[in-house]
Order: sequence, then C-alpha cells, then structure tokens
Amino acid sequence: MNTAQMIAINQLVLSLYRDGRELLLHQFQDWALEQVCSVIPFDSACWGNAALEPVKIHWVHLYQCDSDTAEAYSPYIPHDFFRDKLLENPGVSLNMSERIARTELYLKVGKAYQVEWSVGTLLVDPVSSLSEYITLWRHDAQRPFTEFERSAKELLMPHLVEAFRAVLLRHFLKERETQRKAWALVDQQGFIREAAPAFSARLRSHWPDWRGNRLPDELARCVIEGRAFKTKALDIELSQSENLRFIEVKERSALDKLTARESEIVIRFANGETYSAISNALSLAPATVRNHLSRCYRKLGVNSKAELAKLVASKRRAR
Repeated sequence: MNTAQMIAINQLVLSLYRDGRELLLHQFQDWALEQVCSVIPFDSACWGNAALEPVKIHWVHLYQCDSDTAEAYSPYIPHDFFRDKLLENPGVSLNMSERIARTELYLKVGKAYQVEWSVGTLLVDPVSSLSEYITLWRHDAQRPFTEFERSAKELLMPHLVEAFRAVLLRHFLKERETQRKAWALVDQQGFIREAAPAFSARLRSHWPDWRGNRLPDELARCVIEGRAFKTKALDIELSQSENLRFIEVKERSALDKLTARESEIVIRFANGETYSAISNALSLAPATVRNHLSRCYRKLGVNSKAELAKLVASKRRAR
C-alpha cells in the first residue's frame, strides 16, 4: 500500500464519521458504499445482518443490483462455501477468485446477476452475536479484485459498521433533531470542539468577518458566562455538560415578535381553526380572537391567511 492509497483510505474513514453523521438513516448505506467505490471500484454490493445459529438473514441492503437478488440467493445459503469461509474468519476480508466458477451458487445465482468476482467481510457483534457483512461484486471477468483492494476492504469494514451503528442509534434515540442544524460543541473558553456544517454559515450571516476556531468575542463571552445570546436575527441557546457547552443557532422568525397568546392564536388560525373554534379552545370571545389576529397581521406585515400560514410553516422547518 503506497502513500497515496493510505491517504485515500484515511480520508474515507474521516468522511464516514464526519459527513456520515449528517445523513438520515435511509441515506447512509448507499452513501457509504459510494465512498468505498472511490477507493475500491466495484459494480454492485450487498450489506446485510444475520443470525448465525440458526442461519437467518434479518435484513439486507442491495446496492446497484436487482431487488430479487437476495431472494434468488436464499435457497443456497446452507451450501455457500464463501459464507462459511467468512464465518471461519470474522474480520478478515476474503477475495473469492476462480473457485466461484465451480460452484452451483455461481451457476444458479452469480452468473444470472453478472457476478464474476467477490470480496467480502463479516463481523460478529460481541453483544448480540449477530453478524454484519458487506460483499462487493465486480461484473467484468477481466477485472479481479487485487490484494490491495482486499486489504483496504478489511481496514474499512469496522469503520463502515461503526459509522452505520452511530447513525442508527441517533435515529432511534431521537438525537437526529440536531442533524442538518446549526449546532456546535464548545469548551469553557469558547473554542469549537465539534460543529455541524451549517454552524459556520449561520454565524457568518451575523459576523461576516468571523474566521477561526473560537467563537466571535461577543458570543464567546455569553458562553463563558453561561447565558443565551439573542439578536433581532439570531437566537443562540446553550446547555452545559461537564466542561463543555452545546450551542444551537436559530434564525429568528417574525413570529417571535408575538406574545405567547398571540402566537397560539396565529398557529391555530394558520392550521385551519375557525374564530369560533379558537375562542372555545382558549375561552375567549370571537371578537377578541379577531382583534388579536388583526394586531398580529400588522405586527407581521402580512395581508392574508395564506401569508400567515407560510410564516408558520417556515418557522416549523427552521426548528
């Protein structure tokens, strides 16, 4: 493995953890395999999870291949020598070479789906004992996988699995609310430790000359003192954990001008409730509801219910 190849693998691993954390669960596997393809070119792939005793595939993600590939393969699982070899060597990438042409699996399944060469890796989770595997396929009989590609796959496999697990956990633990939003993790002195891609852009909209890894002085003082920062355009909230602060930058909406009561009435009205329904829900006279709405229209500079609904929808998307 030469220096250029080592750099490419290192960059790919960093991308899995840095860029991958911004992806939604359903996007990650295709995206990750596209990154792998930049280092190990391949034509199609299979990423799955299975139980070992008895052997049962729990789920499978197919990349660039027919959706019925897994179904066609299923009857041959007990006779798949390649699977057996992977199970005997967890964590080791195996390059299936000329032996593929001498198996019933190849004749019945592989050849039908143009699979000429395979390189696969399987890992066994120490807690669940489930196996996770990724197999890359090439369709050109003249282009077998090289030893470098086999070893690169072996190096990348645990990172692919762990990065995917992190995305999976964020999805189900409901932490993905912070994804694609302007957040940062900073220390007590205002130096940035981690940040979402949108964070810098949001800050530069208010501090156009700001650069570097420390927050703008005005904001850093708030972080050091442990207080929120608000302007007409930005609302920056922070929470503390140990010696770190989690801060989130939100763009302020025209709706922030409203009182709590006005805001509730506007949201209900924008959602389709009538004057009568709002008055009943909030124990107000219908005339009072109309007066509140008239005042809100002036504050917000809107002239119709459609414009009002658009403002409310815009604020929801910004959350």
